[in-house]
Amino acid sequence: MEYAQRMESIGIRFSDTANQEIMELEALIDQLYDKIELAYSETNEIALEAAYDIEEHIDVVTSDMAQNHVKRLNEGICTLDVGSEFLAMTSDSERVADHLINMGKVIRLYS
Repeated sequence: MEYAQRMESIGIRFSDTANQEIMELEALIDQLYDKIELAYSETNEIALEAAYDIEEHIDVVTSDMAQNHVKRLNEGICTLDVGSEFLAMTSDSERVADHLINMGKVIRLYS
C-alpha cells in the first residue's frame, strides 16, 4: 500500500507488463500463505513441501522481474523513479516469502 501511495503522490505508474508481473507474484504469495497456514495448523508435511516449492518459484519470479525491469528501462518503457519502487517491492515481497517459509519450518521442530 505504501508503494501505491508514494507513487500516486509523485504521479508515476507501473507499466501494464509490470502490473501483470506483480499480480502473478501476489498470487504466488497468496498460495504460499495458504500452504504455510495448512502446514502450521495441521502439522502437514505435504503442504510444507509444496510451500518450499512455491517459495523457490517466487525466488525465480522476483529475479525475472528485476531482469525484465532492466529491459523495460533500456527500452524506455519504465523510468528510474518507477523502477526503484518496483525493485523495492519485488525485494520486499521475496522477503515476505522467506518469512512465511521460516514460520513453516517451525512445524519440523515440534513434530
